[in-house]
Amino acid sequence: MSQSNNKEIIIKGARAHNLKNIDVNIKRNKLTVVTGVSGSGKSSLVFDTLYAEGQRRYVESLSAYARQFLGKMNKPDVDYIHGISPSIAIEQKVNTRNARSTVATSTEIYDYLKLLFARIGVTFSPISGNMVKRHTIDDVVQHILALPENTKAYLLVTINTENELRKQLEVYLQTGFNRLFLNNEMLDIEEFLSNDELVKQTAKAKNAEPLYLLIDRFAVQQNDEDFLNRISDSIQTAFFEGLGECVLHTINEEGKTQYELFNNRFELDGQKFEEPSVNLFSFNNPFGACKTCEGLGNVIGIDEDLVVPDKGLSIFEDA
Repeated sequence: MSQSNNKEIIIKGARAHNLKNIDVNIKRNKLTVVTGVSGSGKSSLVFDTLYAEGQRRYVESLSAYARQFLGKMNKPDVDYIHGISPSIAIEQKVNTRNARSTVATSTEIYDYLKLLFARIGVTFSPISGNMVKRHTIDDVVQHILALPENTKAYLLVTINTENELRKQLEVYLQTGFNRLFLNNEMLDIEEFLSNDELVKQTAKAKNAEPLYLLIDRFAVQQNDEDFLNRISDSIQTAFFEGLGECVLHTINEEGKTQYELFNNRFELDGQKFEEPSVNLFSFNNPFGACKTCEGLGNVIGIDEDLVVPDKGLSIFEDA
């Protein structure tokens, strides 16, 4: 078939109603208007021939449940139609009183769109414009394995020093943790607690170096199954102790340090976001419906500006 035919809808021998065995070529992906005097065969060509065949192919792709609502159209009286895609027609009348019913819901395209956006949807923070992402254990593992061999690394959890620091550290001791990380140095928790002055200074210090709980320290090893299992367990512990956050502190061969923050909560810039899901894109579902209009597109209430159009008048002045 020629390349020109791939860009056209070809109709041959259309005989619906008063059409007299006509042949028509219509450009694809173009807006085409069919016009003419009454009785010239516009509807016979567009609806009874072109749309009838397009709808027949579209209905074949739908579920048996949807087919019972769309009705059945007979195959058009035509010799040949090529290049037509499954199609729908929008009539100038409303066939339902449901305010939430649209062309997309009636044709089930809406269900596919919800699924599509839920799978490929990406959330961006309106504050920084950066993509919002929930880090998983595997994300952190892959980041560690991408580091050069034998890179020194510390897996840390930030300690909130504004709370009762001494009690927090005593709980960490009871649960089996022994070391802290402060100013790029490791400290023993018991030794830290024995220095009351240091504990007070750290608890009161603002905008200073953060105090970390050391979850694990290691040198990166490639292709080592035991190492992989170890850091996976440590990362899971770090996310638990850090309430969804952990910090990876690395030191390269040149002695340069770097801190990487990981968060398994779907948030960024101090703001929480909803993860893309099917319900989030459903205006029929309270989870995804507009909170103001509840998915109906309008709000029922009293407009104060309409009740009192001129607020400069008093009640006695017919406000």
